[in-house]
Amino acid sequence: MGETTAIILAAGKGTRMRSPLPKVLHTVCGFTLLECVVNAVREAGVSKIIVVVGDKGDIVRESLQGLPVTITEQREQLGTAHAVMCARPALTGGLDTVIVLNGDTPLIKPQTVRVLIDANSGSNADVTMLSAHLERPKGYGRVSRDAQGRVKGIVEESEASAEEVKINEINVGMYGFKGASLLAGLEAIVPHNKKGEYYLTDIISIFYRSDKRVESIAVTDTAEVLGINTQWELAEVNQIRRNEILCSLMDRGIIIADTTSAFIENCVEIGEGTKIYPFTYIGKNVVIGRRCRIGPFAYVQSGARVGDDAEVRNMAEFEKAGGFSQDYG
Repeated sequence: MGETTAIILAAGKGTRMRSPLPKVLHTVCGFTLLECVVNAVREAGVSKIIVVVGDKGDIVRESLQGLPVTITEQREQLGTAHAVMCARPALTGGLDTVIVLNGDTPLIKPQTVRVLIDANSGSNADVTMLSAHLERPKGYGRVSRDAQGRVKGIVEESEASAEEVKINEINVGMYGFKGASLLAGLEAIVPHNKKGEYYLTDIISIFYRSDKRVESIAVTDTAEVLGINTQWELAEVNQIRRNEILCSLMDRGIIIADTTSAFIENCVEIGEGTKIYPFTYIGKNVVIGRRCRIGPFAYVQSGARVGDDAEVRNMAEFEKAGGFSQDYG
């Protein structure tokens, strides 16, 4: 199997977030949206990752320090296809498979990324796209199919007819391309939509009309592909990820007295026999030993280490002792 390159689109302004931060720098359980996507792609075995930045690009660049990614810039916000075009200078070497993902889908799993890559390579398709079926698909582009059930295009909601809006199969915005097909398809995209932008979704209808092979895979867990556009959606995704973390810990025998008031961020390790009491917050990258008691009303800082048989009680006690330490127990 040939080399895979990933392009992660992280240039959008995210105006509906009503925030001074770029959208992709908002966090889900301690990691930025963008970092979540980069980590999923890396864990899927993709070593060459290109991130396209735009709005407040300097801040986004800074957030990526230490991660093995190549950064390119979209100076003008001219659509998703234009963002991919901005990544072309970094597309060097063999281009067997190129996957394109949005930087605001923090719940995407490495396994799903791997399935997309393998499916596109195995079928020898020019593009394989991810889709999902939603009961309320508001805000998403709809998947249009012909009489034989083949994907013939993606219709943006703002461009959709009354009948097309009723379609509940949506475009996730994640694609696996044959490298040469992607480059050729980009050249054929023109800004014929109302906003005058170059939409990457147009490449699907371009391929269909030119008898290129277009395949699709429907994801089973639609939570994986939820994009973030508002603070409410961010809160919903944080809750989903938080529940995943709590479930994973409890499956390993960790006792959590009250799942509604325990907040545990990403990449936390907790040893056997430890109990987490109500109203406890544990930051990312924390390691807690065995048989510990954490809480109630405890706050464990990101990166802290708690030894075996330790007791971390409420925050006020640490403040009285002169502040927090990075090591407990």
